[in-house]
Amino acid sequence: MATQKKPWAIYVWPGLPHIWMRGSWSALGVAVIAAALVCAAMVGSFGWTELITPPVRNALWASLAAIWCMAAIVSAVKLRRDPAKNKAGDGENPFAQAVDLYLKGDYYQVERVLKKLLDKNIRDLDARLLLATLLRRTGRFDEASKQLDQLVCFDGAEKWELEIQAERELLAEAGKNLKPKPVNGMAIASNANSSEISHAT
Repeated sequence: MATQKKPWAIYVWPGLPHIWMRGSWSALGVAVIAAALVCAAMVGSFGWTELITPPVRNALWASLAAIWCMAAIVSAVKLRRDPAKNKAGDGENPFAQAVDLYLKGDYYQVERVLKKLLDKNIRDLDARLLLATLLRRTGRFDEASKQLDQLVCFDGAEKWELEIQAERELLAEAGKNLKPKPVNGMAIASNANSSEISHAT
């Protein structure tokens, strides 16, 4: 039985492929959030620009780009996994389970499933890419970068070239937004020194 070809337009909007194919409520939430961010960013950039400050406006566009990249990666992974899933029949598909858990925000269980997949097959490129995305999403940037470095070493990684590049750009952007926090003791000592200098003068 031939597989019904899906319209390409469903992959343009975040979450829409999973709504179309599976009726996923979590994907609907992603689509609604993306729509809200688009509206807010458009209004703040081209409408009432005085209502939203430039830093907030930039953060909105950055969040929108992150959601779009994340949704594109998840959709691409799911699309390429579907043929294998159909051939396997009704058997259990841990990766599909990991994708569903990721969309629900259950990151602990996602990591557990993905690491089991990688323990069974270190060359599972799809699982490693999703793990890198998960690690970045949870703020573990060094671990995410290491996963991407390992990913590009395997044959077949070229099919994920665009997604890997997008992940690296998001990691770089996240690294720029990190600001080192002063140690409390150092801050107190600095204030004490400043006070002593002011009294001496």
